[in-house]
Amino acid sequence: MKRNFFSFEEIGGEYPAYAEDIRRGTPTAVFGVSDSLKYLLAGMTPLPVVYITADAFSAQKAAENIAALSGKKVSVLAAKDEVLSYRKALSKDSLFKRLKGIYDLTRGADIVTAELDALLQLFPKKLPCLTLTEGEDFDFVALPSTLVRMGYVRSFEVETQGVFTLRGDILDIYPVGAENPVRIDFFGDTVEKIKPYDLFTGTRLQSVKSVEILSATDVVSCETDRANVLAAIEKSVKEFKNPTAYARAREIADELRADEETTSSFLLPLLKNSTDFFSLLPENTLLIFDESKTLWDKFNALYKEHEERFYRLKEGGEVFGFSLAQYVKKEFFLEKLQTVRRVAMQTFTGNPFFFQPLRTYNFSVTPTAKYLNGVSTLLTDIANWTRGGYRVLLYCGDNSRAVKLGEYFGEEYLSTVKLPDTMSAFKGVCILDEKLDKGMVLHECKLAIIGTGDLYTKVQPTKRLRRKRGDMFSAPEVGDFVVHETHGIGKAVGMRKIETTDGIKEYVAIAYKDGDMLYVPAESMDVLSKYVGDENPALSKIGGADFERVKNRVKASLKKLAFDLKKLYAERAENRGYAFPENTVFMQEFEDAFPHELTPDQFSSVQEIKGDMCSEKVMDRLLCGDVGFGKTEVAFRAVYLCVLAGKQAALMCPSTVLCSQHFNTAMQRFSDFGVSVACLNRFNTPKEQAKILEGLENGKIDLVVGTHRLLSSDVKFKNLGLLVLDEEQRFGVEHKEKIKHLRQDIDCLTMTATPIPRTLHMSLSGIRDISTIQTPPSERLPVQTYVVEETETLIRDACIRELSRDGQVFILYNKVESIFTFAARIGQILPEAEICVAHGRMDKTTLENAVMRFYGGKANVLITTTIIENGIDLPNANTLIVIDSDRLGISQLYQLRGRVGRGARLAHAYFTYKAEKIMTENATARLKAIMEFTELGSGYKLAMRDLEIRGAGNVLGAEQHGHMDKVGYELYSKLLKEELTGETQTVAELDIRVNAYIPESYIESSAGRLDSYKQIAEISSVADYKRVYASLTDTYGELPRAVENLLVIAVLKSYAAKFSVKKISLIKGVGALEFPDLTALGDKRISAALDKYAKNVRLNMSEAPVVEFFGYKEDVVLMAEMTKFLKFALTFASL
Repeated sequence: MKRNFFSFEEIGGEYPAYAEDIRRGTPTAVFGVSDSLKYLLAGMTPLPVVYITADAFSAQKAAENIAALSGKKVSVLAAKDEVLSYRKALSKDSLFKRLKGIYDLTRGADIVTAELDALLQLFPKKLPCLTLTEGEDFDFVALPSTLVRMGYVRSFEVETQGVFTLRGDILDIYPVGAENPVRIDFFGDTVEKIKPYDLFTGTRLQSVKSVEILSATDVVSCETDRANVLAAIEKSVKEFKNPTAYARAREIADELRADEETTSSFLLPLLKNSTDFFSLLPENTLLIFDESKTLWDKFNALYKEHEERFYRLKEGGEVFGFSLAQYVKKEFFLEKLQTVRRVAMQTFTGNPFFFQPLRTYNFSVTPTAKYLNGVSTLLTDIANWTRGGYRVLLYCGDNSRAVKLGEYFGEEYLSTVKLPDTMSAFKGVCILDEKLDKGMVLHECKLAIIGTGDLYTKVQPTKRLRRKRGDMFSAPEVGDFVVHETHGIGKAVGMRKIETTDGIKEYVAIAYKDGDMLYVPAESMDVLSKYVGDENPALSKIGGADFERVKNRVKASLKKLAFDLKKLYAERAENRGYAFPENTVFMQEFEDAFPHELTPDQFSSVQEIKGDMCSEKVMDRLLCGDVGFGKTEVAFRAVYLCVLAGKQAALMCPSTVLCSQHFNTAMQRFSDFGVSVACLNRFNTPKEQAKILEGLENGKIDLVVGTHRLLSSDVKFKNLGLLVLDEEQRFGVEHKEKIKHLRQDIDCLTMTATPIPRTLHMSLSGIRDISTIQTPPSERLPVQTYVVEETETLIRDACIRELSRDGQVFILYNKVESIFTFAARIGQILPEAEICVAHGRMDKTTLENAVMRFYGGKANVLITTTIIENGIDLPNANTLIVIDSDRLGISQLYQLRGRVGRGARLAHAYFTYKAEKIMTENATARLKAIMEFTELGSGYKLAMRDLEIRGAGNVLGAEQHGHMDKVGYELYSKLLKEELTGETQTVAELDIRVNAYIPESYIESSAGRLDSYKQIAEISSVADYKRVYASLTDTYGELPRAVENLLVIAVLKSYAAKFSVKKISLIKGVGALEFPDLTALGDKRISAALDKYAKNVRLNMSEAPVVEFFGYKEDVVLMAEMTKFLKFALTFASL
């Protein structure tokens, strides 16, 4: 939409009078307005606007719609999720959104939408902002300390906002509020180049001339502040009379005193830089209250909750007396409100509550019809409108839809026009590629606006959430267990640089059993991998036969597995199944009725499944994806395709809880499409069961959702066409055998919430059909995460906070023997809660009944061990409290946090630890990691590694999972690939006497060097060489010759492996490729290469056959020519 296209004057009627009133500052109320008209009025306002909503979701929605109608840039001002209590560590997502909103507000943004809560909290008067400009100077030495004072965290890798890293003279930083991180090249103190880059691919984007680095904290203190702050804290501590509360307050005070550079918002009420919302408003700003009655109720509820929480937390010493001032006083807010321009907008006529309006207006518009099922109705209405002199604007949501609709209109001889600059110049029909939720008809100016939601059922996602893809099993770090392909499991203890007369090289030092050490050259890191398996594996003995025996046992098992897999695949390929017809018309209607746009992964999974079902092969496909990522919708599309063909479908679950969930979802999804759905489990009465069994046998039931009850002998289908299995690995052995028999002749789709490694997926490609969904839906919000000391006050506060919004709470307590004692304690802390307990040693019926009670909403607090089911979707459970979180692994913490935050409501996760307990270094690192990665999908490789190993075990079986633990996942995966493909690659011995290492001056951190060594060692082609070369240059700058040598050696080694070269050497200007025997020289490809390079090549047959290279002045050129020799030989057959 073009800026200022709409205006009050051109709309006419009473709109110009309304505009004059707001210009004069007359308190005004507008009644009878729809959401779309509110957004239009806000967008047309010629003054700065703050548009106030009841919650964050409404603020975001208003921002998008106002921008679509006004063409103006609209910012969002968020509230901090936690302002009262001191949190040692917390996720900063809401803080960063707030800081960006504050910057935009104070810099005179046209329009800011804000949730009411955001206006009541304290604001900083000024926020530091660092601007770096190409060609200008900044003290490079002072840069790190400057950024730390601004709230940024220095890290090895930039993955989230508020983080920076320095590599030599290159600064990588992800500024708060920025769309992408930025890489800044310095030369001394001079900024040479500024380039944003894609976080997910590392690709540099278009250069920019300057970058603004906004503050990552709202706590900006001066020198005099610290003494005053410490004095105020000390005074507050002395106010506590209760010994327990005093001890906790003293503990917090000591932590704050010790941390001289703290940026905790806890201190805001004590700082001179703190102020209120009204002090920051630009002159003549108009406040618009969206639904005043709702906002007034929210206003009072927020203050009530704030005060109740304050006194509740103060009782336990969690907050100090000054903490109440984190909100401005209620009376102050209302008093200041009377001094600014203000408008209340309401759907219904009534009291605006916040102020007494001096002028009121009733603006009404006609809502547009819904055209979801018929373009013909749309064409008729447009024809009627245009005949009556109306103009028509259609908001399609994206460019592809706009083009498609334009083409359709052209076929129907309906011409469209380009949007002019002003409404007065607009005639006819115009199609826009922007998104507007709902349309309206403005009769005063004869304009019909049709919204995206009026045209399509699917809501286009406003932001694609992507995950940083990469090798989940990356380079080992110092302290990691590692696996050497020959010597077995050791422990990486550090890097060693060794200098000889022939050059400098770096080695990875590995400790083995009995204190033996092995030094692995960095260029041979492809024989080394990080151990991923059991937490504390036994170290192998160098030169011992134990690891070789283990490896041989694994190989033998893999040989059998590969044989079974290939046999199964061959049998399936021969077995002919039913080819479902592509019923495009009805299928399209069913797909169009889904209210969301499919994610790319969902779409590709649907296409793969349809491809299987519409072919004659019997489908046996695995669908992997986290809970809430949309597997069920993908499965339902397969079910509907089956039902359209006149066949029946069965969806089998391992528990009654999952069964009930799927049944409820299926009833809702299929209700308008004539699909008969039934649920068969132990909750059915005998009479209900008999009726369902009869319906299955006579074909009246199209889809049955059930537990293993579906495998009973009395269950007979008339015409079963599709079996959908949810979490198959959780069925018992006997049930699995029955399922195996059942799936031989019908299409089968298996769903699992546990991910599998990409490497395994690729190894099994063509043997096991796998579809993966790794894209989270756009409406999922990051979970607000806290790492906190466990106190009864905190547990009560977190629970009451959730229960007060009618939500549910998970409390994870992982000690079965004392779980009921703990539950009794929680009952005393929370007498108002309905509590149920679930743990793994309960019998199945008792356990399911407890979970069903929680699922059905009869209980609002579930105290459970880690057995809580993966597959259960509980959108109303949005608070998680983990007791003794330091005792859990990183993947458990990551997966547990995923149990909450399934709905559109902000969720909270509290990872607690005992105050008196000394945490291990590993536990501290785990909790820090889970804190750092609050964005959905970020920190993926760190948190998902052992989860994926579990997933690999689910796919391949328990025996294979045991083998993975013995040799580590990466070696296991390599051996499996060799068995499946029949290809075993030889790794050549290297004796290359040149400088080949990564200098510390190039990559300072050992972790960074190890990671780069691993990348280089895995180069297997010239294309890989170019990619790694570009990546290193981009990240660290121009490659030193020693690093370039490493890359050339890696390419040479990879080509040598294709010809089973035994040894590669380069000594005093002579290169050599040693082959295992004479048969290699008989290869016509090698013969052709010998002829081509005859001038600089000779054969040496003194011992083993050796091809020698000579006559090159530089070693790097010599190695490149050796690579070209092998590359020519490799491609000779195709020339």
